[in-house]
Amino acid sequence: MAYTSLYRRYRPDTFEGVIGQDHIVRTLKNQLASGNIGHAYIFTGTRGTGKTSVAKIFARAVNCMHPVDGSPCGECDCCKELARPNNFDIIEMDAASNNRVEDIRELIDKIGFAPTVGKYKVYIVDEVHMLSASAFNALLKTLEEPPAHAIFILATTEIHKIPATILSRCLRFDFRLVPTKLIAERIRFIFDDIQVKYQPEAVTLIASAGGGSVRDALSLADMCVSYCDGNVTYDGVLEVLGASDPERLCALAGCIAEGNVDGALKEIASLCDLGKNVSILANDLANLFRNVLYIKHLGEEAKEMLSIPDGVYDGLKQLADKHSVQRCLGIMKIFSKLEGELRYSSQRRILFEAAAVQACYGDEASRTDELAARVARLEKAMAALRKSGFERTPAIMDAKQAWIHTASRLNAKGYSLLASCLRDVKMEMTETEFVIYIPDVASKKMLDVKSNVDAVMEAVADTPEMGGRTVVFKEETHVASDVALPFVRDMFGKYVDIK
Repeated sequence: MAYTSLYRRYRPDTFEGVIGQDHIVRTLKNQLASGNIGHAYIFTGTRGTGKTSVAKIFARAVNCMHPVDGSPCGECDCCKELARPNNFDIIEMDAASNNRVEDIRELIDKIGFAPTVGKYKVYIVDEVHMLSASAFNALLKTLEEPPAHAIFILATTEIHKIPATILSRCLRFDFRLVPTKLIAERIRFIFDDIQVKYQPEAVTLIASAGGGSVRDALSLADMCVSYCDGNVTYDGVLEVLGASDPERLCALAGCIAEGNVDGALKEIASLCDLGKNVSILANDLANLFRNVLYIKHLGEEAKEMLSIPDGVYDGLKQLADKHSVQRCLGIMKIFSKLEGELRYSSQRRILFEAAAVQACYGDEASRTDELAARVARLEKAMAALRKSGFERTPAIMDAKQAWIHTASRLNAKGYSLLASCLRDVKMEMTETEFVIYIPDVASKKMLDVKSNVDAVMEAVADTPEMGGRTVVFKEETHVASDVALPFVRDMFGKYVDIK
């Protein structure tokens, strides 16, 4: 007799056997109990999460004569007939290979026939997103108003490819990724049932490698049983996965975390010479530093939660004790990001080695890059300020403030008229001089008086902001008349003699 793979042999045939989809199972059970059966359903989610299995269970449950807590009893005549692969009341169609409009029309032509055994005929269309646009259009009307005895269940992994007109006619159920803990429990049950020995951490590693897909995890478990010859070990699962030896991986991680570029490159060369895939290495390093962060925060609790063997845990604990959270987090981010870049590169080893060197210099490199970026932004801002004449503005503001204080001292000493005339004059302040521009004839005449000049000099000397600068008086140059000459000539022409 041909061997049946584990995921097929242990496919659930009742709702109780479905794991990780309690929200969907409960909803379908309630519909069955109340009799509010929909005419069209769409099941979406990642591969191996139970879409087709739930569809088959539901198809038998709606026809079961004596359901047990919503699940088909498996004992009545309907259940026995529908369990046969050649029954006519549960029609399965693979849209990946039957995606033409002719295939859908053939299905629609037969939909009018009444069920032969149960109450409903159930049409399960798998990978429905593969249907052509014309096939979807052909399905629309029937999907909206099927015969009373017909139920459609559409399954897809790519819900975004389904037309909105189809989605609006179906009850949508989203299948979630199954937690690692539940998958591990399922694998342990199966191993016990088939009498296979196993290490608990090996089972957890298999479940984790499934990535939330029960089918993927069970396929991997099947391979591990064959490879390990009935005794599934942690090291054996690592070999099947093509993952790195934990001790070698810890040694590489230690070199990277310590900034030891020479050691890291030697470890990488050694691992690559053994035929290790750099994409897997990048993923393993990201997971390793993720585990280090768990240990750093949870301690011994992380060992049980992640099912890490004692020898591996000791190595990770040393890394956790020696390096900061920021350091471990930075390295984890580098290799997590690298995994996506390697997918489209033909120079994977070079990219991996570059990432390892970057991780070695991680903190220093990031600080240098940040400092360089800040300097560049500052230089750009200063260039813009120079262009707008900003540099002269503070000097003018300082001069104005100093002169206001000087004018106040003049006023306090009884030179109120002089202070009033000179309060709003223009001025400039250099490192050695304080230049005052005399604005008009009246001010000039006041400064022709020696006592007034002496008063100004004395007030300047009493003003700390002046900083001992020499006061220089200059007449302000007026250019308004020169600017006005062209307009005067245009208006009066030869009638005005301008000298």
